[in-house]
Amino acid sequence: MNTTDSTRTTTRWVIAVVAGLVGATLVGAVAAWARTDASDAVTFTVFAAMSLPFVVALVAIALDRTPYPERDEDSIESQWTTRASSSAFYDTMIAMGLATFATSVLDTAAVPVWVFLVLGLADMSTRLVVLQRREG
Repeated sequence: MNTTDSTRTTTRWVIAVVAGLVGATLVGAVAAWARTDASDAVTFTVFAAMSLPFVVALVAIALDRTPYPERDEDSIESQWTTRASSSAFYDTMIAMGLATFATSVLDTAAVPVWVFLVLGLADMSTRLVVLQRREG
């Protein structure tokens, strides 16, 4: 790793930590405002502390621009399917995380799992069609 890569990595993590602190503060504030089952200080502290590592990781992943080599032995259809399913998986995980976060902070009923299954399948199908039309 050269100096430029090291600087980029350090910058990325500094941005991720600052964004994580801001995001965790917002999460704690919203939770303290919305929930009534504990004191505001306890609610704020618990929700901010629990959401901090996830916000930091999410921002760090979003800022990562590391190039990954493609495998030449794969067919184009296999590459399309891999790209579509990978993106759909990440979208589904984000949707599940946001839904879990919202239901816990706002103290509402959970979203059924079948909703995320349908979302993931529709997302992958849509992405696959778009890739086939764009690159096919």
